[in-house]
Amino acid sequence: MGERAYYWDSYTVAFAAEVVEATEMGGRPAVRLSQTYFYPTSGGQPHDTGRLKQREQTAHVVDVVVREADDAVLHILDGAIAPGAVTAEIDWPRRFDHMQQHTGQHVLSQSFIRVAEAETIGFHLSGQSVTIDLDRADLTAEEIHAAEQLANEVVAHNRPVQASEVAREAATSLPLRKLPPGHDDKLRLINIQGFDLTACGGTHVAGTAEVGLVKVLKTERRGAATRVEFVCGGRAVA
Repeated sequence: MGERAYYWDSYTVAFAAEVVEATEMGGRPAVRLSQTYFYPTSGGQPHDTGRLKQREQTAHVVDVVVREADDAVLHILDGAIAPGAVTAEIDWPRRFDHMQQHTGQHVLSQSFIRVAEAETIGFHLSGQSVTIDLDRADLTAEEIHAAEQLANEVVAHNRPVQASEVAREAATSLPLRKLPPGHDDKLRLINIQGFDLTACGGTHVAGTAEVGLVKVLKTERRGAATRVEFVCGGRAVA
């Protein structure tokens, strides 16, 4: 949808918009904007937070969700806002943290493919750490270390990270790490130049150097898979 401006710009955190619908979600006030840079919870990545201001009234965005009925992005608020013009501000530290973690996940997932032929079959980003589930239960300590090392080499090289949109039919002929299920006519692709290409709807940094650091914290065997817990950027430094 054209209203989802975050698809093409992860760095805008202050913008003007119109409240085109004021409603409720789960008993809390919610609004739909004419366009939004707020990211809704989806694909393993949590939502943005921030503020909407209308004249002298300010409401905090406490959740952002996609309404199943029409695929609209709804901003859940701590107070009601009427239809009309608003100015919006996204919590940048939270947004940038998510950009670092999610881009780092792309880099680490591709690193495990190259080092250990281990594909990512699950991804989750929380406020404390990031996990990926790999389709191998027999990963060695040497393979894990090698994947971490490769990931940090890619980070240091500052490869450009670019988003594009292609028809699903055309995507089937591209060297995608993962082609998502579904029937969408178009797919948003994230390309880490010369290293990784995958379909993804999340927010990412513009160059891998902004990831800063990729640090594996621990691994855990889970049936036929291995769960890798790691952190990137500011979390890794901390």
